[in-house]
Amino acid sequence: MTSASVSLEITNTLKDCDKGFIEIRCVVNGELVAKIIRISFLRLHENVAYVSNDIALVDTELANRSGVLVSSLIRDVGLSYLSIRIMGSVVKPLKDKGPYECILSGIHRQVGLFIERVTLEMLNITGNTKILCFVLVKKIQADTE
Repeated sequence: MTSASVSLEITNTLKDCDKGFIEIRCVVNGELVAKIIRISFLRLHENVAYVSNDIALVDTELANRSGVLVSSLIRDVGLSYLSIRIMGSVVKPLKDKGPYECILSGIHRQVGLFIERVTLEMLNITGNTKILCFVLVKKIQADTE
């Protein structure tokens, strides 16, 4: 029995050097959920972030980057989410790429305590975004001269 509808969404706009970002969102449609206990992100099977009563970044290296935004909303009815947005200027391709997974823990209205996992999704980040942006800026400057 499916307890809730959980989806994992990944957005990668790193082609835009000034405004580019990667965003990983775990979205929960909790119509049958009496209470959401926790929404968690895992990367390579290790905790990255979770939300219960408060947001807590487990990955301290990620938490210390200035261009990282974590947002969340937990409602016992309707849509809930946990989102991590990493701005292109602070993306670390080797660190941030890899398979991501979302785990929902909650209390189902009919069956009680449950844990639901979303299948892994791969986030591909190729190359160093700082080098890529530098090359693009140099090319634009050369074209205008």
